Amino acid sequence: MYYQLRIATEEDAPAINAFLEKGQAKGGVTIADRTQFVVMEDADHQLAGCLGLERLNEQEGLLRSLVISDKLGQGHIVSLFQSVQTLGEKRGVDTFYVVANHASSKEFLALMGFSPLKKMPKSIWLSEHAKESLGIEQAVVLQKRAVSHKT
Repeated sequence: MYYQLRIATEEDAPAINAFLEKGQAKGGVTIADRTQFVVMEDADHQLAGCLGLERLNEQEGLLRSLVISDKLGQGHIVSLFQSVQTLGEKRGVDTFYVVANHASSKEFLALMGFSPLKKMPKSIWLSEHAKESLGIEQAVVLQKRAVSHKT
C-alpha cells in the first residue's frame, strides 16, 4: 500500500481529531502557530497516521498525539517522526521532547535517539497536553537534540 506524508492544514483538523479519538487519544487539537501535524494518508486520502509538534518556545518542541493505523509498520512510524523533526528544525526547534507512557514506546524512542531526562525543563509545563500526559503513573519525558548540520 502506498502512503504519502504531508503537513496538515487547518482544514485537516476535524479529520485529525476524529482519527485521534478513534485511536483513543485526546482530540480537540487545533492546527495553529504553536501546533502543527504531519499526516500520513493512503492512496484514497484516508488518514493512516499522524504526529504533532507543539512548540513550547523558539527552540523547544513537544512531539504529541501519535496515532497510527494497524496497517502501518515501524518504518512508517520512523518516517512520521523524521518528518516532524525536520519540520521543527526548519522552524528553529533544536530540542524535542516526548512523553512516553509504555515500556515499548520508551524502547522505540531510544532507537530514535531520545533519552530520558534527569531534570524536567520548565517549558514542558507550558503544554496542557504534556501536563495531562504526565498525570499517568509510568509517564516519563524523553529528549532529543537536533543534529546540527552546520560545519
